[in-house]
Amino acid sequence: MSNLCFTGCQLICLGVVTADAVAPGSSLLLLTGTVYSPSGIPLSNAAVEILSYQPESPGEVVRLGLTFTLPDGTYALSLPRIPGRQYKLRAFSSI
Repeated sequence: MSNLCFTGCQLICLGVVTADAVAPGSSLLLLTGTVYSPSGIPLSNAAVEILSYQPESPGEVVRLGLTFTLPDGTYALSLPRIPGRQYKLRAFSSI
């Protein structure tokens, strides 16, 4: 299993996930993406977990939620829009 960590800006700029720009004044951010196998095949029913790092408690990570990919490997999840907050996405599958 590989473990890659990116900042929110890197995730969006690299196209790993896309941020919803439909509701700029909203308190939520919609992230969408696709989970691929190491060989580049989209993975259906993969679990995508979202974690948040707590700036007031360094080292503390809070699990915010979990979603699953669709048959084409895509997923979507909404997050609270908190400036400066760092998120971590992890995908799990029984390839």
